Amino acid sequence: MKYTILSFNVTKQYFIFMQFIELHKIFQLFWNFKQLEKCIFLFINFILFNHDEILCSGYNVSLKYYHPYSRWQRRSLTPCAWLERGGFFNMPKYYNSLSPFAQRRHICSGYSSCPLTWLPTNDVKSLTFKLIGTDDMRDYEFQAHFCNRIYEARHRYCTMEEGEIAFELRQIGTWLMVDRINCRCLGIADVERYGYSKGVQFGDRVFRGNYIHMTCATKPQCKLDDYCYIETPSTDGYIYGGRVPCICPKQYHCPIYFIRDKRIPQINDDGRVISYGIKCKRRNY
Repeated sequence: MKYTILSFNVTKQYFIFMQFIELHKIFQLFWNFKQLEKCIFLFINFILFNHDEILCSGYNVSLKYYHPYSRWQRRSLTPCAWLERGGFFNMPKYYNSLSPFAQRRHICSGYSSCPLTWLPTNDVKSLTFKLIGTDDMRDYEFQAHFCNRIYEARHRYCTMEEGEIAFELRQIGTWLMVDRINCRCLGIADVERYGYSKGVQFGDRVFRGNYIHMTCATKPQCKLDDYCYIETPSTDGYIYGGRVPCICPKQYHCPIYFIRDKRIPQINDDGRVISYGIKCKRRNY
């Protein structure tokens, strides 16, 4: 009887052990399937979108720089800090700041850091660009800082050709988000064109440039008779954006933010309006 009980216990333990082995095999098979599924997903996207910046580190997969028609293209990047000089917080009319104004947006997690000092323009965790100033302030010079790299090792560099878009910004209230990065800019980017949140008409009093397309190409300086901002109406008569062909001289500014009564119609030989232009205006300081 004693040997029978002992034999039964050994058989029971062996049965439990074999069940554990089977569960382990099932888990291993499931794990291998998930890894294969992930690799197939990355491979298909690489073939379809010619995507060179896919990162595979565990489950951390970068989806920031996909082909323009990919459904991930609108995943915005939120800066961890904004730095500004030459704008609201550095107006020569009132005072000159010895250091850039810095505003933290969120705290980086893990080992990532978000410095609040001005970084070189070729830094891989920041974007440096200028926005158009107003009457009583110079052109804004911004630097957006990010917790992680925004450029990958094989990210292509901008060609500096006219009209090339380096990256795109989207304004939500007082926040600026990075919608897309097309190429790596080593200098200070300028505004190439604005996109509007909705179509506007000639008499619209509000500037609706919520989408900002930045370029690395060097902008020429406007002459006094040049238009610093040009809008071309669509076939439905509405205006959906405008471009910045040149930069106003230092003593002038392009009054796009107070656009009321600033649009000058350009009419062709048939009497049809082909575009609206805005000219540089002298600053008060």
